Amino acid sequence: MTFTWSWERANVAASLWCIAVGLVMLALWLAEPAALAAAHPGLFNMKFNAALTFVVLGVSLWLVAAGRRKLPALMMVPVFIYGALALAQHVLTIDAGIDTLLNTPFVDIGTSQPGRIAPNTALCFILMSIAIARRALRGKNDIVQVALGFATFIIAAAALVGYAISLDFAHDWIRFTRMSVQSASCFVALAVAIVFVGTEKTGYNRLTIAAILGLLTYLILLAMAYYELARYENTFGITFTINGINARSTLSSLVLISGALYGALIVHLYFSSRQARAMAADLAESRGRLAAIIDNAVDGIITIDQHGIIQSVNDACTRIFGYEPEEMIGCNVKMLMPEPYHSAHDGYLGNYHRTSEAKIIGIGREVEGRRKDGVIFPLDLAVAKVELNGATIYSGIVRDISERKANERALIEANAELEEFAYRTSHDLRSPIASSLGLLGISKDMLAEGNTPALGQMLQRMEVNFRRLDHLIQNIITVTRTRLMEEDEGPIKLRVLVAEAIDALSHLDDFKRIRIENHVPAELTIVSKPSKFQVIVGNMLSNAVKYHDPKEAEPAIDVRAFRYGGRLRLSVEDNGLGVPPASRHLLFKMFKRLHPNRSFGSGLGLYILRKSAEALGGTALYEARDKGSRFMIDLPDGD
Repeated sequence: MTFTWSWERANVAASLWCIAVGLVMLALWLAEPAALAAAHPGLFNMKFNAALTFVVLGVSLWLVAAGRRKLPALMMVPVFIYGALALAQHVLTIDAGIDTLLNTPFVDIGTSQPGRIAPNTALCFILMSIAIARRALRGKNDIVQVALGFATFIIAAAALVGYAISLDFAHDWIRFTRMSVQSASCFVALAVAIVFVGTEKTGYNRLTIAAILGLLTYLILLAMAYYELARYENTFGITFTINGINARSTLSSLVLISGALYGALIVHLYFSSRQARAMAADLAESRGRLAAIIDNAVDGIITIDQHGIIQSVNDACTRIFGYEPEEMIGCNVKMLMPEPYHSAHDGYLGNYHRTSEAKIIGIGREVEGRRKDGVIFPLDLAVAKVELNGATIYSGIVRDISERKANERALIEANAELEEFAYRTSHDLRSPIASSLGLLGISKDMLAEGNTPALGQMLQRMEVNFRRLDHLIQNIITVTRTRLMEEDEGPIKLRVLVAEAIDALSHLDDFKRIRIENHVPAELTIVSKPSKFQVIVGNMLSNAVKYHDPKEAEPAIDVRAFRYGGRLRLSVEDNGLGVPPASRHLLFKMFKRLHPNRSFGSGLGLYILRKSAEALGGTALYEARDKGSRFMIDLPDGD
């Protein structure tokens, strides 16, 4: 329980005390126990009307603590009227007829009028009714409520102390009409709740207020004692002296000296409290700033004790490891580690404590972490040792480097592809050029000899070489464009695009004997990058046409597309040569020709297909058929 919450409970405690005291006294007045009144007349010093009023005050304070506004404020109206009328009866020496309005006392206990409350009791009713009504309407504490509570507390506390030290004037402002012990205790409880609950919102310190209350009550009691002494001296015509020193002079000096001492103490307490509050505010601001920095840090920050038990984590740890803070705090930090670190971690700490030999502490290294779902991932770990109040803790900063590692792997793969691409491209570019240069030399000799028929064959072979070279260069341009070209997305009517790609292949050998069926629904439209998608469809169809089976009586190619689970699948299925099982691991790699004797090419077609699909956020897939192949691409469904 926090300190603030304990003061909030003072509302409930004061309410219950007033309600309990009031109900007990109401029951006694209604029961009319004559024997008890004769034996203990002091029990009936609280009158029936006063007891009922305390019940109303207690219920009202309870409602205010519960957040109610209008009802408790309205309940204070009759309390204020009753207190004002009761006080007016004493000041104006009138009888308003309220003393026996609800109950006629069955016993006379020596009061000035049957059922009449004391003037100090009436005044406190007025003060408390205003304070509680103001608390209800404003919903918070303020300086006016504190002042009203001050006055009530001093009057009631002086009455209680007066009973303890037999100082009649403290509770008996008018002869035979006194504030009862029960009433004084209820007023003290109510005043404490009014003054101290929510005091921090007024900007005043509770300790300073308590000191001022104590000082004022003490000084008022001394003043009352001085007045009581003077009254006795005047009444009986005697002077109280000790060794020639007048008692009243001594009492006056005591009032002045103690007042000065207490005043100096309160001034010191006030300035000390202000300084303490300023330091507390600075500390709270610093802690809040530090907490904000830690909680908003991108990296995870974990502190553990010397036994490896997690003491604190920041918000980034939840994002990195998947555990909520309460699932980590109090557990061994090895829960965030996979094997072999999980089993060996306690040994690492023990070894460090024995030898002070640091392997990670103060150094940092790459390690592996384990998420809540069991996934193991790479992370950077830096650990620092902190000596704090004689204890040792360790602060660790963790950073998830999965993305960095993935980028490093992708970069290594890209470099390897680039090296292979440069080597194979230079080789494949040089090969037809060197062959054509050789054929050109032979052609010169044939031309000089006049061997025209053989010269024609040489020229045909050179044409084949140059066509192959042109095809390779076109593929290189396509690969480069796929990697580098930036293109906006747009709507694509898929059936129309497939039909255009089929028409573009009509120049290929044996095209007319192949049945190509476009099964794509006419209404199927996707949002994607048109040029890259055209490259995908063109490569899938040209690959199926080039590698059809010449021995097949009815070669066929079927193109289909459909949506499923938020994705789009485009498939091209044929009954052609297929892919030998031993070569399927080479699919979608650079410069891999799986049927080199069937059709010449650069071996880049399926590689371009895969890269284009990946550029669109999809994947390229292959599925062997009983006869032929099925190539597919899966893409995000851009609707």
